[in-house]
Amino acid sequence: MKRVLLLSAAGLCMAPGASAEITLSGNARLGLGYGVFNNGEVRLEPTRSVTVDRGGVPVEVDTRLGAPSDEFRALSRVRFIFTGTGETESGITFGASVRADNARDGEGGTEGQTAGDVFAAGAWGTLTYGDIDGADYNRVGDPISNVTLTGLGDFNELPFLSNGGGSDNDELQFLADPDVRPTVRYDYDVAGFGLSLSTDRDLDSVGVGAGYTLALDDGEVSLGLGYYDFSGFRGDLAYYGEVDVPDGDEWSASLRGRFGDFRAGIGYAAIRAGDLGELDVVSGGLGYTRGAWSVYGYYASVLSGDKLFGEAYDGEDSYGASLQYDLGGGATVNMGVVRSYGADAVGAPEDAQFAPAVDAVTIADFGISMTF
Repeated sequence: MKRVLLLSAAGLCMAPGASAEITLSGNARLGLGYGVFNNGEVRLEPTRSVTVDRGGVPVEVDTRLGAPSDEFRALSRVRFIFTGTGETESGITFGASVRADNARDGEGGTEGQTAGDVFAAGAWGTLTYGDIDGADYNRVGDPISNVTLTGLGDFNELPFLSNGGGSDNDELQFLADPDVRPTVRYDYDVAGFGLSLSTDRDLDSVGVGAGYTLALDDGEVSLGLGYYDFSGFRGDLAYYGEVDVPDGDEWSASLRGRFGDFRAGIGYAAIRAGDLGELDVVSGGLGYTRGAWSVYGYYASVLSGDKLFGEAYDGEDSYGASLQYDLGGGATVNMGVVRSYGADAVGAPEDAQFAPAVDAVTIADFGISMTF
């Protein structure tokens, strides 16, 4: 539940019909995790190593990563969000929001805003800047929800090189563009149809997303399509190090539905990164809600991957299930279990750049999630 903190002094001086306010909201969680860090990402530690010769110097190199020996840990977090909104006399709405812990990055500095968002909206649509989803992810979305306490790596999500989705999971070698924020996005919706356009900080990558939602007597069906044409950038392959990513593109699509108490969805993403390689991923799942109970399950698979970008994950998969019970008043009990992706080694241990093989591991969490 959001609480109004104050009405800005500027708002008090506005012309008749105009208004402005600042609200405070937040969320928190506490519980236990198995095989994860506090933020839900997979904990990994070296399970195998070799000594190799690099330039005449013996160096010990980790060749395989697996589950840690001390799997359980306490989990907790609290976040507060400040949101300011206003409306002009002519009916244009505007506003901004930022998490308290990210306020410095919301200011922008010399590099641009990498946290929070700023928007203006009217009958012509909505224009938003900041740490927001790219146009393709905004319309394609996640095939199915995840109601674990921490997200458990969010492996139910598709990989997106625009801002959003599972593009920068540390456990995967999906690449993330460090210059994608602030993302600039325009959205327009009418009669069930929606269109989004976006670009990055340097205005040289372009995303397009389109969607349509058909309302049913006891549910709805949504179709989403996305395309992202990205310019080359320097990215970071997990454990391997920095690589120069050439110009490329990504296609994505999803079909999702809600039918009474049931939910279902399937999504597909195909990334083409030039000489660096290709990656094709599919993800789908089912959900069911009855009263205060909700249960979800997903399965995701790398259909194909090649070269440096995708070969390590070619044929790998991930799956999981989660359960939620609504306590009311903004509190829920959440739990989940997930099997993460595995990965083959990239390169040879004696190479200057080398990524160790990664075991598929089981991770889990349990606890109480709160919104206020």
